[in-house]
Amino acid sequence: MKIYYTGLNNSELFCDEEGSVKQVIDKFTIVPFTGIDDLEIGWNYILLWRDKELFISGKINLNESTEVTDKIPVLLKLPEEMEGCVQAIPGKETITILSVKHEIWQYKVFDKMWKQVSNFIQAADDNSDQEYTVKIFQGGCTVALTNFGRVYNIPILVDMPKRVKFTDVACGFDHTIILAENGEVYSMGMGSRGQLGHGDLEDCDNPTIIEALAGLKVVQISAAGWHSAVVTDQGDLYTWGWNTEGQMGISDEGTKVYATPKPVDFMDTDGRAFDASVKKAQCGNAFTICMMDDNSMWGCGSNKYGQLGMSRDALTNSRTFLKLNTAIDEKEIKNFKCREWGAIIITD
Repeated sequence: MKIYYTGLNNSELFCDEEGSVKQVIDKFTIVPFTGIDDLEIGWNYILLWRDKELFISGKINLNESTEVTDKIPVLLKLPEEMEGCVQAIPGKETITILSVKHEIWQYKVFDKMWKQVSNFIQAADDNSDQEYTVKIFQGGCTVALTNFGRVYNIPILVDMPKRVKFTDVACGFDHTIILAENGEVYSMGMGSRGQLGHGDLEDCDNPTIIEALAGLKVVQISAAGWHSAVVTDQGDLYTWGWNTEGQMGISDEGTKVYATPKPVDFMDTDGRAFDASVKKAQCGNAFTICMMDDNSMWGCGSNKYGQLGMSRDALTNSRTFLKLNTAIDEKEIKNFKCREWGAIIITD
């Protein structure tokens, strides 16, 4: 397995010839740390997994001294009672971890201490089976999805629509979108930039169905910054929210906010529309990247920090999706992620 990174960089893993940290990586560059299984992107550091060990590389000092950390990622010692983690989220002040025992732990970066989050799950009236957290996501708040398909804005259970089971969740700066088992999409949070998809700019405290997507079966969701994206079972892409950098893939420069989901058209190099089949979409703070069914990678929005994997001199931003020159054999691409101001590609 190989992992490639592009975008804003504060990790000592990527340095220039003089040993100084390269603040911007504007092409997909292999992560020079052997044996890693996964990587998560934070604002000023990255998290790397190797077997059951979790490492940190970036502008975070985990040592007792005040000296700058070495260029080798630093091992983050997990509490013994955690017994390993299945998910970790790099926040600005805390690292939030979902353990193999379905417990949530937080590492306070500046205090250098661990704290287990108290059990917040309320007993379900109609089920005696054990309920536990299966996924966490963090934007302006920390959201948990349980095996019962319920969602918590930790520690509060959100007002669940009747007979609806949620299967996935994604968060932007201050909004959350949630995928239901039947393919419907709900959203809640702030709506000032149209990021809720309800056709207005109003806030919404509880999960509310996005009516514009009714009749479609959505199979994958993503959100970041102030925009969102979903993929249907037909391979169609819909986006909505703030479009200041073209992150929705819609070329109209006169409209900055789209409060209703819009289908996205893809153009070839000659400017002609073609029948694209999207397999997965991922939102960064002001950009979006998609993987097609042939594993080709397409991106739009801001390239200020090289997050599209293209030279900043050649491309500042794109209001339409462009095929990305990753210099990676598309047949070997296994997965990809976008978060904050960076993106990674994972290969076999």
